[in-house]
Amino acid sequence: MRRNGRAGVTLLEMLIALWVMAAAAVILSSSLGLTGRALQRVGAEAADVDALAARAVLRRWLEEMPVAARLSGDARGMEFGTLIDTPPLTAARVEAVRVTAEAGALRAVAGEGAVVAELSAEGELTGIRYLADGVWREDWPAAMGRLPDALRIDYLDRGRVVPPLTVIPARRARQSEMSLSSPEPPG
Repeated sequence: MRRNGRAGVTLLEMLIALWVMAAAAVILSSSLGLTGRALQRVGAEAADVDALAARAVLRRWLEEMPVAARLSGDARGMEFGTLIDTPPLTAARVEAVRVTAEAGALRAVAGEGAVVAELSAEGELTGIRYLADGVWREDWPAAMGRLPDALRIDYLDRGRVVPPLTVIPARRARQSEMSLSSPEPPG
């Protein structure tokens, strides 16, 4: 059978083209749905990554504090002085850092609020303890004579129990001090 050169497409050709476009649309929509769900999961995990980064910042601040820095606190919060360098090209200086749970968020705020480490946007501080003479204590003295052996910060994040942040204050300074009984370094 001969076709006219001016004739259009046949009904069969039209049905096949529609079927191919429908199959491509189904594949595209399902892949976009998977992508959307993956983006939602990544968004939820990003908050956890930010909280872990804030824990690392607070740990660094506590470990890098000078041995002579003051440390005070109670079960609702604490304040200490530490060395903080804020880029770009600034020298480290001693700043006061406050760790508090206010307005439903658990934060460590340095200085006048220029540097903030948010441990939890929806957190509750359950206690700050210090280790002295091998015993964990919650009763903070009015003035602490020396730095405690360790600090432990317990808190909840969105109602979930989070592993406590346990830190040795001024760890770097303590490790760099050499005792009189230590042998002299070589060289």
